[in-house]
Amino acid sequence: LLIFAVDFLHGNEVAQGPTPDPGHPEWVARSEMEVYHDAPMTADQTKLLYEFHDHNKRLYTDLMKSYHRELSPYYTNYHLPLEHGQSHPPPMRTSATLTWFRIVKLDQMEQVMKIIAELRMVWTDHRLAWNPADYGGIQHIYFTRSSIWVPELTVGDSEMSSDVAPEYKQNVLVNSTGHVLHYYNVVSHSVCPLVTSHFPFDKQECEFVLIEILFNKNESAIDVHFSDRLNYAKAGNGEWDIMGSAINRTTVSDYDNVEFDLMRFRFSLKRKSNFYVMVIITPTFIITTLSITGVFAKRLSGEDFIGELSLGLTSLMTLTVMLGIVADSLPKTNSLPVLSIFLTVEVTLTALSVLVVIIHPRVLYPKLRAIRSKMSLPGTHMALNHPQQKTLKSRISMLFCKKYIAANLVFMLLFQAINLANLWYILSFWYMD
Repeated sequence: LLIFAVDFLHGNEVAQGPTPDPGHPEWVARSEMEVYHDAPMTADQTKLLYEFHDHNKRLYTDLMKSYHRELSPYYTNYHLPLEHGQSHPPPMRTSATLTWFRIVKLDQMEQVMKIIAELRMVWTDHRLAWNPADYGGIQHIYFTRSSIWVPELTVGDSEMSSDVAPEYKQNVLVNSTGHVLHYYNVVSHSVCPLVTSHFPFDKQECEFVLIEILFNKNESAIDVHFSDRLNYAKAGNGEWDIMGSAINRTTVSDYDNVEFDLMRFRFSLKRKSNFYVMVIITPTFIITTLSITGVFAKRLSGEDFIGELSLGLTSLMTLTVMLGIVADSLPKTNSLPVLSIFLTVEVTLTALSVLVVIIHPRVLYPKLRAIRSKMSLPGTHMALNHPQQKTLKSRISMLFCKKYIAANLVFMLLFQAINLANLWYILSFWYMD
């Protein structure tokens, strides 16, 4: 006490201690507390607030006094006979509305769709009803999800599913009539079999499945809906657009012939194909066109086979890399995608063009080279451009040259026509898409 009095007389800060330096966590916390200002309340408002807390506490105590969250509110005595004029209570209905969802990823190799979904669930638990007049007019109360019973909606046909937030951080709203409102957020890795025959201009159908295991149709009924505020434009990702949705409800039975409902939220997905057109299809077509033109142009100029062989092999390596990129991004199924067909045709055209210019003139070109050597000319084209050298041999050389030029032009135009037809074939899917 003596030390405290001395410090107080000298004006020292006894309670707070020394002021921390700026940037220190304690200094930041103090600064945030100084910025925060609670809304001022009058004495009447403060009194109302404390009275509300008293009624709220009493309501919670009364509701939880005989409430057991481990017991479901389902009525199970449907097997008992009733007297004349009596009827069993209807099954407890749970409404599940998909209010928001986002397709995070569609793994094509694993054929799994990762989706984040938010469900607005509404059900009635008559054990949580009360008379508002007995509790200061309170119409609703908030509970943590772990405090009350919640319908067991399981994500079916899924590799893995988990809640976005832990259970102790989720809240439910309970009305005085016993109606319960809960927003359920889940991350699911749902199985989605893919049909890749039209890749990359394909459309897929993926499902988000909900099932209430164990409870049969006589005891429980689930109504599923899509919210009117769903924004499909923002539900896709960088590769997929959501074109539409539907709900498919089926009834299945277990080994004991107990029937229960299976709810399927079906989404229609459309792939964004512009990336594949610009990055794979267009460069592949340009490489093949230049390769075919370069290979036959070298032969028309009378150069050796090494040049066109090198050009052809380089183009084949490039096209093979393109084909490998496509193969690595698709599941190994029996259906051959149209993009793989396109790339295979391009590789075949490049390989055939190299074979044609090598095999086709093997018999006739030696004769042309013999004539050139006798004329001591660097190329047959020089004889064509110098009228004074038009001897008998030069005319024979011209005849051979015209023959080979015509043949090579025919092959080049034929291969280019097939190349254009192949491009039109794959772009037709893009146009129809």
